[in-house]
Amino acid sequence: MKTKELWVASDVDGAEYLGILELETGEYFEVLRTDDRLVFGGSCNVGFLESGYILREPDETDNALLAELLADLEVFYADCPRAVSRIVTNERM
Repeated sequence: MKTKELWVASDVDGAEYLGILELETGEYFEVLRTDDRLVFGGSCNVGFLESGYILREPDETDNALLAELLADLEVFYADCPRAVSRIVTNERM
């Protein structure tokens, strides 16, 4: 059984906005890129509210990491939050 990594808010100062990632379920997340991760969540009147992140592997491209993020989020919503392989989420999910 995979041990769940402890969720800690990401530092998104200077992060690059990559756009919106929409799932087949209709859920969608805004995605920010930092040096070591992609952070997903949503914006509101108080700023960006982080739902979780996926850590970047050495030499991993943005497209590969976005594909992995999308796959994990699809599993999270379709099957079970415990079945995801790489994303770390907070209690908002």
